Amino acid sequence: MTETEVQFQQKREPGDIFSDSFRFLKQEFKPISKLFAIYILPFIIIYGILQVYVQIKVLGRVDLNNPDMLLSNIGPIYGNVFIISLFGIFVQSLLGGTYYTYIEYYIKKGKGNFELSEITPLFFSNSLIALGANLLLFIAVIAGVIMCIIPGIYFANTFSIVVMILIFEKKGVGNAFTRSWNLVNSQWWNTFLVNLVGIIIIYVVSFLVSIPAMIAGIGSTMFSLQQTGTIDYPQWYWILTGFSVIVSAILWIIPYTFLAFQYFNLDERTKPNPPQTQNSLE
Repeated sequence: MTETEVQFQQKREPGDIFSDSFRFLKQEFKPISKLFAIYILPFIIIYGILQVYVQIKVLGRVDLNNPDMLLSNIGPIYGNVFIISLFGIFVQSLLGGTYYTYIEYYIKKGKGNFELSEITPLFFSNSLIALGANLLLFIAVIAGVIMCIIPGIYFANTFSIVVMILIFEKKGVGNAFTRSWNLVNSQWWNTFLVNLVGIIIIYVVSFLVSIPAMIAGIGSTMFSLQQTGTIDYPQWYWILTGFSVIVSAILWIIPYTFLAFQYFNLDERTKPNPPQTQNSLE
């Protein structure tokens, strides 16, 4: 049975966005999996390894028997967290730029009418565009969080489709942020719901995947604290932790798909209605 091509450019309610997103991911599973395996997964694995490395370094600076040492190491700890955050932004930008390039060609040429080799040259440039936008968004969100959390949430939601607009409309960063502001504010709460559901899915699945590591971590922590007063985890705990990070990073494809459908939904809703002709009035 031939699968019907998913139409992005139409109005949708949130429920339709969720169902059509999963239908699209199911239909395009093979090419998207190939896309991820070749161009994105290696960097996600590096990200998982770096996450584990930074956590090991941070724990190595923690000594509950010496609080003064802990305070003196606050600076390096924050430095490590900041570096890994920047690399996380790079990975998400690579994922977003590459994946939205695929969706762009899916819409332009149709399902199965193009090869990954055709769009490979665009991955790097679109990922750089996404990186620049995500860095600006990161700064805006951090500033909003400093201003009492709620502004940070507002900025994160309002500018959540900036990367999509940059790649599809290609009119510059300023236009992308302005367009995102106008589009999202036409349905701010619906967009917030779309973002929230995507994040909940990521955290629920990540939590389930990380349960074995958490159980191992609790047991190891209690034992090592009783014996030495320090925190020490077994090697396989760190392997499970790295795997959980990798799974979480891959799952961002789900909210990115939600946002792609929401972008076109908002775009269709804000287009001016065509003028009525005399025949239509009659």
